[in-house]
Amino acid sequence: MVDGEMRYNETGVTHMQLKSFIARVTKDGSKYKVTGVILNDGTPIKSVEVKVDEGEWQPATLDPSTSKEKYSWKLFNYTWNGATPGEHTLVSRVTDTTGKVQPTEKDLENKKSFLEDNSQQPRKLMIS
Repeated sequence: MVDGEMRYNETGVTHMQLKSFIARVTKDGSKYKVTGVILNDGTPIKSVEVKVDEGEWQPATLDPSTSKEKYSWKLFNYTWNGATPGEHTLVSRVTDTTGKVQPTEKDLENKKSFLEDNSQQPRKLMIS
């Protein structure tokens, strides 16, 4: 409000920011299949990785049925071996061919709205 009058500041929507997130984790025998989604502006994807708890980043695999379309959601898969009972945190990050890497939440702490938030999204789950 400015001087008692509601005013709106219009801004343009530009390119979609590089983002990935884990959508599903399913048990497959003694291992777990982690499935995720990548959203981007059409720039080719160089890599997508998954981290379990505080471990190292591990390569995930782009789903070939979705990776060829330039302007579409892309799916990825990661096979998680050796999961132990208890709570775990999984997170993904994607890198495009220009070298742009999906930022962390801390990298974006000065963003003003959820629309600007393309940060890594940790997902907690419980293995029984």
